[in-house]
Amino acid sequence: MKILLFLLLLFLSLSFGVKKSIIRENVTIKIYPYEYNGEMKASAMPELKPDSKLVSYNRRFEYLLINKSEIHQPEKSKERNKIWKLYPDTVKLKRLYLKKYVRDKKLVKYFEETIAPIENSTIEINKTFSENELMEVASKFFFCNKVNNDTTVQAHVCVGLNGISEANWEVDYTLLEAFCYEGIFNELDKENSLIWDSFVSKKREASLQCKNDLTTLNQYLENVKLNLFDRMKNDEILKKELLEYYKQNEDNLAFRIK
Repeated sequence: MKILLFLLLLFLSLSFGVKKSIIRENVTIKIYPYEYNGEMKASAMPELKPDSKLVSYNRRFEYLLINKSEIHQPEKSKERNKIWKLYPDTVKLKRLYLKKYVRDKKLVKYFEETIAPIENSTIEINKTFSENELMEVASKFFFCNKVNNDTTVQAHVCVGLNGISEANWEVDYTLLEAFCYEGIFNELDKENSLIWDSFVSKKREASLQCKNDLTTLNQYLENVKLNLFDRMKNDEILKKELLEYYKQNEDNLAFRIK
């Protein structure tokens, strides 16, 4: 009897001593099978569980999972592919891949910061950003990535391929980045998106202006990209829409905009 009681107490102490994983509670791994040279392969991506309490804020967490997780960085491609090659053993693939996110201390920190005001809207918020910083970060999502021989420039708004990685900011804008991504795409989802119309117009203006100094296509692309960043940073439509979205979500954000 004493042995059974000891084992029960030991089990309870170990159970209460284990900290729950905020990633494991809310994130799952989705498998994407595909055929290559007649062979079935697969890639995988993290996403929020359908029953997660965070689903209403899916885009800000999607941004963190894709852009801020260590395993999803370009230099980790070999490590990712090694795990993906476990397919068709999807159970092992999901388990090992999810473990990379669970053990990512920086990602966990961003998740905890982002979740805190969602769970408790009355907590004290000390992190602040200015409207200028808001627009600096938001502008980097409007990214020119290709120029054709006829000088037409390809540009898009994307969670992964954008100007954030090359910005080299000294300040950590991660939470602001996730908000801008969420706010921008919330407006782009509308049938008549004002941000999209402004983006298209500003890209056309940037392209026309930079043609005056066209030397090589690569330099032209770089000039248009930087010109578009500057135009979007000062775009009143983008600013108005983001500030309105901020007001709607102020009580569930881990920062304030001055």
